[in-house]
Amino acid sequence: MPTTLTDNKLRHINGMLSEISSIYEKLLSSKNVPEGVFIVMSSILDLGEGCLQKEISEISYLNKKTVNSAIKKLQKDGYLELKAGKYPNMPIYLTEKGKAYMQENIIPIIQVESKALELMPAGEFATLVKSYKKYIDNFREHVNMFAERNK
Repeated sequence: MPTTLTDNKLRHINGMLSEISSIYEKLLSSKNVPEGVFIVMSSILDLGEGCLQKEISEISYLNKKTVNSAIKKLQKDGYLELKAGKYPNMPIYLTEKGKAYMQENIIPIIQVESKALELMPAGEFATLVKSYKKYIDNFREHVNMFAERNK
């Protein structure tokens, strides 16, 4: 049974994660960009045109179904095109309309994120990353053990 100290830690972490999610929701809605679309488009920006759906799933930590749905929406709306290849390993490219959308919507959102990070001193950022990584690794390990026990 969790202790009061553990309960407080959980509430604190979950509260911060919810707050970050809420901030992202406000940021994305200010440009009317759905979360899945933002993640796919920003992943294409990171990976470069010609990337694959699998690569987007890997760097975004989104499941393939979610990535596929966003890609299909972006393709239907005329922002992306898939080049020759065997589905789902078809290289993804931005159309001219997609490039304009990237410039108008995705890059400004990323710039807001970047400005917030620029205000954080390098040492604080390094501490944040190290601490968060430790939490994620611990959480993953315990989730894996829990899942294994409950098979």
